Amino acid sequence: FSRGNVGERRRMGLVPVKGETVVDLFCGVGYFTIPLLATADVAFLHACELNPNSVEALRRNLDLNKVADRCKIHHGDNRVTSAALHGIADRVLLGLLPSSEYAWPIAVACLKEGGGVLHVHENVSEADQQAWVMRLEAEIRAAGARLGRRWTVSCGHVERVKTFAPRVWHLVADVSCSPA
Repeated sequence: FSRGNVGERRRMGLVPVKGETVVDLFCGVGYFTIPLLATADVAFLHACELNPNSVEALRRNLDLNKVADRCKIHHGDNRVTSAALHGIADRVLLGLLPSSEYAWPIAVACLKEGGGVLHVHENVSEADQQAWVMRLEAEIRAAGARLGRRWTVSCGHVERVKTFAPRVWHLVADVSCSPA
């Protein structure tokens, strides 16, 4: 686990998700999946991961934390495996760096028709942070519209996780999508 991500990992364990269904599109070994299941008490989590070594480590982590019964692993490319997850999520995690942009439409498709929350990770220069948030909101709104979903999209919080390079931050935007 990356020490620089400890704050974000802790924050995910405190997110109010009781009763929610969550999709983690880039779960890895369970860095955010485990806190959501073990601490935040999410109802069910769908964990998508391509790397077979990460999937094996995730299985062990789920068993060690006694939360495997509330998690289904979708092993493979999330552009394929997520098709079975369309319209089921209250919340979607997009924890891929340097950018998860290719998966933004996938995440929107996974959200329930009435909306939900996206946690979008990205490396962004300090000078571009505001423009990135505005573009993110516009792209999420457009992805929803392509699915016939008229949503109000707003970024309520941007977490600065750690520096990636001089004046470049690993950010997590909490993006709320709700009926317009």
